[in-house]
Amino acid sequence: MSQDQNTNDVCEACGTIVELGSVIAEDDTVLVLPFSGEDKASVEQLAQKYIDAAKERFPEVVATTEESSDTDGEHIKLALAFECTAEKLIFEMGLSSIK
Repeated sequence: MSQDQNTNDVCEACGTIVELGSVIAEDDTVLVLPFSGEDKASVEQLAQKYIDAAKERFPEVVATTEESSDTDGEHIKLALAFECTAEKLIFEMGLSSIK
């Protein structure tokens, strides 16, 4: 049975209805995580924990950071570029275990 490429399947397995195509996109490989704190060293240390965790699980991940500061403190925007969407999703599901 063939299906039109633009048609989304609907999942009702967990009691909610979700159009799978709207949740998982083939080219959704970049995860952006914002970090903020009072001092630059602690913000950098926290961002580095996430970089290390990503590289431990997915060695080919590319990490880039964008630093800024304002009256609220120091900020780092970390972008993790994974090789595929599945890697990004797997890493996202494990974010709560990073200490």
